[in-house]
Amino acid sequence: VSGFEWARARCQRAESDTVQPAPQFEPELGEASRDWRQGDVFRDAKTFVFDTAWNPRPVDTTHGAVIVSQSCDAALPNRPRIQIAPVVQLKDDNDIREAASGKRPQYVAIPRLGIDFFADLDGITTVLKTALLGSERVAGIETDQEVREFAFSVARRFGRFAYPDEVVECLQPLTRTLQSKARKEQSPLGQLLTQVHSLRMECEDWTMTPYELTLIVVMEPDAIPFPEDVDEVPASLNQLSSNGLTDQINQLVQYLRDDGRNPTERYFGWQYLADAWALQCETIADSNDLSSFVGSVTAELVSVDGFPLSRYLASDSLDLDYLSDSRKPIQ
Repeated sequence: VSGFEWARARCQRAESDTVQPAPQFEPELGEASRDWRQGDVFRDAKTFVFDTAWNPRPVDTTHGAVIVSQSCDAALPNRPRIQIAPVVQLKDDNDIREAASGKRPQYVAIPRLGIDFFADLDGITTVLKTALLGSERVAGIETDQEVREFAFSVARRFGRFAYPDEVVECLQPLTRTLQSKARKEQSPLGQLLTQVHSLRMECEDWTMTPYELTLIVVMEPDAIPFPEDVDEVPASLNQLSSNGLTDQINQLVQYLRDDGRNPTERYFGWQYLADAWALQCETIADSNDLSSFVGSVTAELVSVDGFPLSRYLASDSLDLDYLSDSRKPIQ
């Protein structure tokens, strides 16, 4: 045997003598995911984040992970990947209260695990569905209302409208007021804001300046009567002035806190308060030389029961996390 032939034969013998590793078989998903739904919790699931060197670092998932993908994506076997978020248990009572009421969009309530359990949307991870096959799965949400609120909260986190900077500046008086007062649920304004479902902004054309804006104050069911059921404007309500708006707003808050107000007084009290908020924003546009961007801000008061889908689609949420029911979808 020549030198080269001998060396070749030796290599071949070495290869044949080497113990080959057993083939690794990927688990089959099959029909296992057919009944998976958004809000399902996998007790032993893991999530991770990438560090600066693009190395995956595990995230603490003591309580498992929850599906945040839409239910149709979670259930279809031909979609191999799924998005999950770590389940966290909040300890502080204030954190729990704010997260449960939608004031902290990072967290989405998982009521079937307990009032203090939430999905942490800052830790969403994409994994293969087959990675979850060995984990115990439990329902984190069950009722229709829980399903709707979970889906709405996830969508709300990633569907915020990017308002122009000039509009944001004009809205600052309103957002500052709501942020400082609505967290104090025992304050006069904080108590009133429990009757507000959400605030929305409508603009005929966001590509054309100056913007003509409408602040839509969407009230909870039965908080105000329908417009056709009210009488004339009460004589006790004074027309608004751009001077001393803060005092006028405080007076309207006190006016609305009177439990003896009849439906007409309640309706126009809220309408005037909405008008005052809008006028505050318009005044900022004038004083900050932003009138070339924000031409006007008017207000409209509506009940969630009478707010048509067409208006909902044509307007954008202010997504004020401080409103008590800001996580609720429009029914």
